[in-house]
Amino acid sequence: MQHPFDQALWRANFIDALRLVGEAAARLPVGASDPILCGESAVELYTGGLWATDDLELSVVQPRLLTPELFAGGFRWTHSPRFVGRGLWHPELQMGVKITEDHAPLGPAELSNLLTIATDGEPVDRVRTSLKVVGIEDVIAEQVASWRTHRVPSAQATTRIQVLVALARRGIGGPFRAGYLQRRLAHDTGGEVAFEATWPGEGTEHDTAPRAMALSNMRAVANAWCVTSGYKFDRTPPHAPCRSRERSGNSKNETGRAGGSGIVPVRVIPFDGMPPVSSVSTGREQHPEGGG
Repeated sequence: MQHPFDQALWRANFIDALRLVGEAAARLPVGASDPILCGESAVELYTGGLWATDDLELSVVQPRLLTPELFAGGFRWTHSPRFVGRGLWHPELQMGVKITEDHAPLGPAELSNLLTIATDGEPVDRVRTSLKVVGIEDVIAEQVASWRTHRVPSAQATTRIQVLVALARRGIGGPFRAGYLQRRLAHDTGGEVAFEATWPGEGTEHDTAPRAMALSNMRAVANAWCVTSGYKFDRTPPHAPCRSRERSGNSKNETGRAGGSGIVPVRVIPFDGMPPVSSVSTGREQHPEGGG
């Protein structure tokens, strides 16, 4: 029986757009680099659709090879005000594709941390496809970098990090590579941001095996997490301003082992000194910078 939360995970047009991009990638010439899902669309994927976007953001080494294949899938050029210049848009799905040409290829660590998602559950007349996405640990690191650029970070920025870490620890991107995230945060922030604490076994892994996961498995993880955390997925209409969903009143505290961000500053940035976030219970009183 379908769980009532299942119907509210990723939007159908988002999943259909992922499949079309996967099909386009499968038609690329042998030796061509795969497109990599990144940015806000990676956040939408890993959070089960809590934060929606109108465009799939792709990092592509050779856009001239991918673009004709996207045209074959129904995407067309558009001059929508949402784009600077021309962008690709699928009129039936009401979804766009934003291509960023990758002039600086990912390093070995980031490449080994990529996740391949399989778009299973398709109709029998369609070919099962796959698509690469940046690892959830790299998405968390990028969100932390964005959070640090603001003098007074928004509650939504803090909430995103908390939700991503909670779902990463649940395994929505495969086994959580906490050690990798620790090292990247230390490198990117000069040691200013780190995990407050780790679970048994976290931070000690040296797994460099390719990562792969089916969308159905990611769906199961997101569904189980939102049930225990108390999140409600109220589907955002296409093109509506992105916002985080509210938690239900009798939600279970997820801080610590079950879902707090677990990221705090070790020297400078008062991550746990942010104002309380209404959408995510932190499990502890928060104080202004310099407070106890």
